[in-house]
Amino acid sequence: MNTYKASVRVAQSGGISRMVVWVHVNAQNRIAAQSLLEAQYGRGNVVIGPTLAR
Repeated sequence: MNTYKASVRVAQSGGISRMVVWVHVNAQNRIAAQSLLEAQYGRGNVVIGPTLAR
């Protein structure tokens, strides 16, 4: 398992505005990491990544 980091858009609480945060996910490869992120945050909300975290 590898750790990948990515930048994703999330909704701020109590409003309609969005902010971008860095998240980490454990996956076997980059494609699996992308799939996990899209499943959790929604398709199109992954801004940067995933890239291997070192």
